[in-house]
Amino acid sequence: MTENTFKSKNVDINYFSNNVDNKTAILFIHGWQGGWEVWKTLIDAFSVYKIYAVDLPGHNKSGHLKNYDINTYTSPILEFAESLKEELVIVGHSLGASIGLQISSKLGSKITHQLLEDPPWFSEEKGKIINNELSDELINNQVIKYQNGSNFFTEHKPRWRTVLDAIYSYQIFDPEIFKTNPFWGAIRASLAFHHDIKIWQNAGNNNDWAWHDAPELAKNVDAKTYLVGGNNKKGGIMLDAIASKVSSNIGDCEIYRFDTGHNVRFEKPKEYFNLLAKLIGS
Repeated sequence: MTENTFKSKNVDINYFSNNVDNKTAILFIHGWQGGWEVWKTLIDAFSVYKIYAVDLPGHNKSGHLKNYDINTYTSPILEFAESLKEELVIVGHSLGASIGLQISSKLGSKITHQLLEDPPWFSEEKGKIINNELSDELINNQVIKYQNGSNFFTEHKPRWRTVLDAIYSYQIFDPEIFKTNPFWGAIRASLAFHHDIKIWQNAGNNNDWAWHDAPELAKNVDAKTYLVGGNNKKGGIMLDAIASKVSSNIGDCEIYRFDTGHNVRFEKPKEYFNLLAKLIGS
């Protein structure tokens, strides 16, 4: 698997690319705490296309930033997308889906299609988050999740010397994942070993770090778009109210819901594959 470095203005971005020559490329953008390797199954499945899969700033093998929010995450990935010669299909998960919307709102017809999987659209109003108006259960759960992660990794990550240290420690943080899918738990822990500790500290101290005005951004999107969400009662974080507004502001947009948690593509891989194939082939 060939990895490369893109030097943006502020940070080096690690990315994978294959050797396929195609006028259409798929740009995979992982979510918070992920890495480009989480897309490997889909990379293999769609290898007829030119493939790019990035590590976000502060994640895996990419460089670190002083501060992390939706704009600082997006800026170097936008630079990378602008540098590519092909027309792009964006496939993003969670934070990567939000970054994908930011990019497609700026690059016009260069982005022909996009599949945005369960972006963190759990609040319609920024003030509701930063003012701690946590009457909404979904917002409350997300903020607690960010704060718990910040506290845990601030305490434990400085002690890690090897990936094995991270794997043993991660079982304290998320014991459930090691019961249901120990392989994926080990991958998450291995990625966490390489991540910048500030990605958790920033999320814990800055409750609006992932917020953006998605409906307003959508007004500038030309790409055919699929919004794919999980079940809000099972861990999905894309609200219907926001997704509907985003969809109404994009000329060609469809919404798909699955009875899954936050990671639709892992829980419904066949359905996810079929959706992406349908989108690209349309």
